[in-house]
Amino acid sequence: MRSRLSNSHRFLWQALVLLLCPLQMSAQSGSDYERGVAAFQSGDYSVAASLFAGVESASPGTTDALLYEAKSFVHLENFAAADNALRRYVTLHPDSEDALYLLGFILHRENKPGESLEVYTKAAARKPPTADDLKIVALDYVLLNDYADAIKWLEKAVQLDATNKDAWYYLGRAYYTRGLLEPARKAFETVLTLDSRDAKAENNLGLILESQAKLDDALAAYRQAIAWQAKNPHESEQPYVNLGSLLIQEDRAEEAIPSLEKAVALAPADATCHLKLGTAYLRLARLAEARQELEKAAQLEPENASIHYQLGRFYKQVHEIDRAKAEFERTAELQSRAAGASSPPAP
Repeated sequence: MRSRLSNSHRFLWQALVLLLCPLQMSAQSGSDYERGVAAFQSGDYSVAASLFAGVESASPGTTDALLYEAKSFVHLENFAAADNALRRYVTLHPDSEDALYLLGFILHRENKPGESLEVYTKAAARKPPTADDLKIVALDYVLLNDYADAIKWLEKAVQLDATNKDAWYYLGRAYYTRGLLEPARKAFETVLTLDSRDAKAENNLGLILESQAKLDDALAAYRQAIAWQAKNPHESEQPYVNLGSLLIQEDRAEEAIPSLEKAVALAPADATCHLKLGTAYLRLARLAEARQELEKAAQLEPENASIHYQLGRFYKQVHEIDRAKAEFERTAELQSRAAGASSPPAP
């Protein structure tokens, strides 16, 4: 009798253990989920991603852990990992419009505009897009070099939210790329109405003023953009390049040097910065420095005809005739190739 009672107790205890294990795992998962949310909200995205991955592993498909994991990776700019987590989430939650919109954004950041547009189309069938969603749709079209559609969707974005500064800025850039200077100017002025010290918008106004041959006003705009971004820890090289380039055109290469040296310091991997600085040095007959900058530019962007042309001019000036000839031939080859690529096919 005692043996049977002992066995009964043992079997009962084993049954209770089996019943409690899932509860303990669920409680642990819930605790990790809460810690993950807290880490996410505090900006500790690496810890959050790890915690959410553990939650999903312990209780697959029972929480929004994969969605939060994907959002954490987006903040970490690890878009491949975000893509992986979110696709798994969408498989489990195919009707989640928020997940689809986020996946569209991630695909855009992965430079997959065609796939991104397909996903945004699916998302829009479930829930109307926001102005920010339309902005990313437009930027997908920019990646596809379709500025007409980019402008269409950016115009819809600012109609939907007239205070969306980024949408106005990108609309100005799209107008400017299409040569629509007056609409571009109005878009950038709208940005400055929303943010009176927006350096990017001011720099782009400088480009428009330069295109309109208002050179003193353009120089002032570039200098204003530089002043506004001075306290920004992530300064852009663009106003420095634009200022230096215009000063070279005005035969003021000596004045251009400090701005172009700053541009190179901010963007050492940008071939245009090295090209402009090398050109300024060449104008001033600072030949050793010109060689260094122009050869670096050619190394960074070997398919750029303008760089090879300036390098050819340099070699000619220092009497390296064979090298000059090779650079001018390379320039002609690249220009011919570009002309052929832009020509319409024969009927």
